[in-house]
Amino acid sequence: MDGRDLRKHIDSDEIADAFAKLVSGGKAGYKTVIEKDKPPIVCKSCTLILTGEEKFCPNCGTKIEKQQ
Repeated sequence: MDGRDLRKHIDSDEIADAFAKLVSGGKAGYKTVIEKDKPPIVCKSCTLILTGEEKFCPNCGTKIEKQQ
């Protein structure tokens, strides 16, 4: 690996189009969905990793604020 940081190109339309052609076998008009990693939801009091469905932490009872 040569250490190049390509994150600046992640939102490029040209990269998305090239990737769409690659995964569709060269067919035009396909739009791929590139999922970006979402940080885990963590309780601010006890640092328990949550699923995101909780309203209160099952470990310490702290109210969970929905992240935008």
